[in-house]
Amino acid sequence: MQPISIDLILHCKWVLPIAPNDQILQDHSVAIDGGRILEILTTADAKQKYIGLKTETLENHLLMPGLINTHCHSSSRLLRGIENDIHAKHWLDTKNSESNSLFADAKFLTDSTKIAIAEMIKTGTTCFAEINSPGEIQADIARNTGIRSQLGFALQEVPSAFGNNAEDYLHRGLKLRDNHANNPLLKIACSLSNIGQIKDATLDRLAAFANELDLPIQIQCNETKETVENCLKKFGHRPLQRLNQKGLLLPETQLVEISHLNCEDSSLLEMTKNHLVIYPQQQSRLTNEISPSSLAKTDTNISMGSANASENTHLNLFHAIQAAALSAQVSDHQSPQDAAYQALRMATINGAKTLGWDNEIGSIEQGKYADLIAIEIDFIHHQPLYNPVSQLVYSAVDSPVSHSWVAGQPLLKTKKLCTLDENKLIQSAKDWGKKLANELA
Repeated sequence: MQPISIDLILHCKWVLPIAPNDQILQDHSVAIDGGRILEILTTADAKQKYIGLKTETLENHLLMPGLINTHCHSSSRLLRGIENDIHAKHWLDTKNSESNSLFADAKFLTDSTKIAIAEMIKTGTTCFAEINSPGEIQADIARNTGIRSQLGFALQEVPSAFGNNAEDYLHRGLKLRDNHANNPLLKIACSLSNIGQIKDATLDRLAAFANELDLPIQIQCNETKETVENCLKKFGHRPLQRLNQKGLLLPETQLVEISHLNCEDSSLLEMTKNHLVIYPQQQSRLTNEISPSSLAKTDTNISMGSANASENTHLNLFHAIQAAALSAQVSDHQSPQDAAYQALRMATINGAKTLGWDNEIGSIEQGKYADLIAIEIDFIHHQPLYNPVSQLVYSAVDSPVSHSWVAGQPLLKTKKLCTLDENKLIQSAKDWGKKLANELA
């Protein structure tokens, strides 16, 4: 039988498909054509059935779906590690003139976003959700780098570099959505923070658009006791109750940074089944009456994000995966292996569900886009290799991602970026570091 010619074939030591759950395949291959997965089969069969225009032999690697970061701030990446945290916070305050100046600087936004995307690609992320996106600047960068993304336009009442008022924010955001409606790698969402500062009329208008357009909404909610109490005092409802009253707890709604839940909140979330985005490394510091992690025992979909880089967090989701797995062992008394699989699902298929892409990405299944990463798993800290999944999760910080693809197109090959110039990005970061440090002096 004549071998079938296809775009790409990956011969792998280990394949972690994520779906079906808790499965690991040894000596298997993934056949890819037209950006999508044709078949997962044994390497012996693959070599007889297919011939790839390109072939990668990954003898010491684990192949898995690319990681999905469902909440990050790539546009502030250049502020990570800045010594004067007070000034850094002022820059992020939309009412501050320095913030408007910095976040209106196209070069700052471009360089910051490119550096963040490079860091994400090199640590296994193939899809990310940005809050308060700078719009067309970031859309162009995402398109040129080939990474998949959900870009959230800000909606608030006060002026900033992103808009003049609620009407202006909505107009700009919906125009951005229309401009990129046909881009298969890009979605546009609306981002809300501190809903206690948003008028009822604005939420009503947003709800109308969300229902009419199936517009995803990402909302930072219940992040502090103060915001919960202020919302209750001002509107007579806790944030979640107010959102529900306004018709904004929709199937597409993504709730971020929820850290103060009472029984009423928990019951509401079990009913509405919204997507929750958590920061696993921060969960141990929460003082909830009910922890969001407890909702994992229900059918609530929980994914993970990396929070704000300017607050000295990093964009490597493997750290979050490890933290989530360790937390599950303690709080849910799971075995290390079960906890590892659960954490990996949160960073892959659960993230795809959060962003409404679970029919397209998040697992290695026939017909889905080939959004994949390969990780070297043959170092001393992986040995003896009793279970590749457990070793990957609990030795994650030392497991280098060597290859990355989105829709079958390479973003990283043998640890080198394919669509970004790493040396130029490093120099850019150094230049900005000097500039910002001098301004703080």
